[in-house]
Amino acid sequence: MKGSPSRGEARKQAIAEAALEVFLRHGFGEASIDDVAREAGASKQTIYRFFGGREGLVEAAFGIELARVIAPFDAALAADGPAIERLDRAAGAFQHVLFDDRCLRIQRYVIGDATANPGLGARFTGQLTDRLAAAVVPLVSAATGTDAADAALRAELFLGALQGSELSRALAGEPVDHDRLDALRRAAIATLGDLRRGTPGRP
Repeated sequence: MKGSPSRGEARKQAIAEAALEVFLRHGFGEASIDDVAREAGASKQTIYRFFGGREGLVEAAFGIELARVIAPFDAALAADGPAIERLDRAAGAFQHVLFDDRCLRIQRYVIGDATANPGLGARFTGQLTDRLAAAVVPLVSAATGTDAADAALRAELFLGALQGSELSRALAGEPVDHDRLDALRRAAIATLGDLRRGTPGRP
């Protein structure tokens, strides 16, 4: 019998994982399909058949890496406990996701390639920041006593507060200041607690 869908999918996954390592080693903009073919022990024809070309291969590699770094965030959201405590754990996981060295490399590539390939940036945003923001909304709603529409805005503000100006610095190559990230997380959580108690006005 000539192959099977499961074997084909496993081979595709193995090539995407090899591509991720090549892209991270040589840079997303510099590594070629030839480099990936050598790393994966696959022919270029096989790579084109599975991924349609370099853009599809890059997206598949992104998907593998984002699934890895998002896993701690999903685990924090799924944990038991009061909403504000789960948000605190999720906030730490979000910062871990966003400031992970490998994830920073992907973000730099997406920003640098935005003019030539604007669709890639939109797909990356959808897979990472939009997905994380949507996942946080129910907990923000529960923690602040607001409806879904209001909570969606507050979730966006909350995630923005967790990164502050540190993300711009990290993307520029400066070392990540983890003490500063902890301070931003505590301030963001305190703001949600104040909202629950009705201290500040609506945004």
